[in-house]
Amino acid sequence: MISSLTYTHLETQLSAKLRQDAQRQLQRLTVALAPSLLRQDRISISLTLSDWSKGPEIDAIRVLNASQQVIAESGRPSPDSIEISQPVTQDNLSIGLLRADINLSSAEQTARRYFALGLIASALAALLAALVVYQLSERYLHYLRQLQQRLSNWQEGKDLLHLPPPPLLSDLKQLHSTLNNIAIKEQQQRAMQEALGRFISAPPATGELLRYHECALLFIEIQDLEILQNRLSAEQLSKTLNQYHRLLSHAAKLYNGKLDRYLGDGVVMLFGMSRDPQSGHGNEALHCLYAAQLFLGLIAHLRDHDSKTLPVEFRVAAHWGPVLMAPLSDDEQIQCSLIGDTVHWASHLATSGEERRLLVSQELLSHIPQDAGIAWEEGPMVSDLHGREQASYWLNSLAEKNQLLIQRQIKHITAMTENA
Repeated sequence: MISSLTYTHLETQLSAKLRQDAQRQLQRLTVALAPSLLRQDRISISLTLSDWSKGPEIDAIRVLNASQQVIAESGRPSPDSIEISQPVTQDNLSIGLLRADINLSSAEQTARRYFALGLIASALAALLAALVVYQLSERYLHYLRQLQQRLSNWQEGKDLLHLPPPPLLSDLKQLHSTLNNIAIKEQQQRAMQEALGRFISAPPATGELLRYHECALLFIEIQDLEILQNRLSAEQLSKTLNQYHRLLSHAAKLYNGKLDRYLGDGVVMLFGMSRDPQSGHGNEALHCLYAAQLFLGLIAHLRDHDSKTLPVEFRVAAHWGPVLMAPLSDDEQIQCSLIGDTVHWASHLATSGEERRLLVSQELLSHIPQDAGIAWEEGPMVSDLHGREQASYWLNSLAEKNQLLIQRQIKHITAMTENA
C-alpha cells in the first residue's frame, strides 16, 4: 500500500515537472518565433524550429498562424503523447500559436522503478518480520514442547515433575514460576513420603496377612507436619525426620515393637504381632509403655544436648485391640495396610494428648498388671468412634527399676548416635 501511494505521488510530481519544463521551452521558443510569425516568413520559422534544441520530453512542435493554420512543424508525435499549447503574442496581440506533443513516459518509468524498489524493500521488511516472528514463536514452542513432554511423563508416573530451563520470554515466566512451585511442593511431598516411609518395616509373610492380631499399639503423631513441609526444603525435612526415625527405631527394637506404617501425620508401633495368637498375651502392654517412655526420653535428651537438631513435637497415645493386616500389591512387592477401629481410635486418642506425655486408653490399662508399680493420673474423657465417652489416663511414672533401666538405655543410645 505504501509503495502504491508512493508510485502515484511520484508519478504526479514528475509529470507536472515535465509539463513545466516543456511549457518553459515553448515560452522561450515563442520569443524566437515572434518576428518571423509577424512577417509570415515560413522559411525563417522552419529554420528556427530545425535549429531549436528541444528537450527529450517534447516529441513534436507545430506552429500555427493567427488563422489556426499550421505553417511549420518539427518532430513526430508518439501514440502516448499529450498536447500542450502556448500562444505567441506581440504587443498583447495574438499572432500565432505553438502546439507541442510531450511524452510523459519517462516520469512513469521512473515512478515504476521506485515502485519496484518499494516492493522489494517491503518484501525484505516482511521477510525480516517473518524471521523475527518465527524466532519468537520457536522460542515459545520449544519451551512448550519440552514442557508438554515432561508433563506427560509426570502424568504417566514415569518421573517427577522436572521443568525445562526457564524461558527468556516474560509472558511464559509466570507460567514457569507457578509450575516450578508445584514441582518444588511435589518434591517436598515425595521426600516426606520417603522419609516417613522409612518408618515402615518389612511386611509379614503372605500367609499371615489376612488375620486379626490382638496387640498393643503406640500411635506417635507428628505435630504441625504440614507447617514443617512448607518451611523446610525436601533435604532438610528428610534429614530431620530420619533423625527422629532412628530414635523411634531404637525404642521399637529394644522392646520387640514393630514400626508398621504411618497414618496421616502419625506413626504406628505394634507390640505382639510376632506372637502366636493361641499363646495368650505376654508383656506387650508393658513393652508399649516402656518404648513410649524411652522415645520421649530420647527426644528430651536430644533437645537438651543438641541445639542443631530442629525440634519436632509429638503426641503419643497407647491402645489395645484387634488389627487386620490387609495386603496391597503393586506388582513389585507386597505391602500391608492396617485396617480396624483400633488404629483409628489410637489416632483419635493421640489428638487429645499433650506434648511429651503418654495418654493411655482404658483398654490398654486393663492389660497392665496391678503390681507393675506404675503411677497414673486421670486423663480427659474422650469420645470413641461410636460417640461413647471413654476414660483415658496419663502415665506419671514407671516403677523405679524400670525408670532407671530406661535412663541407662537413653545414655547408651545417645552415646552410640554421637559416636556414629
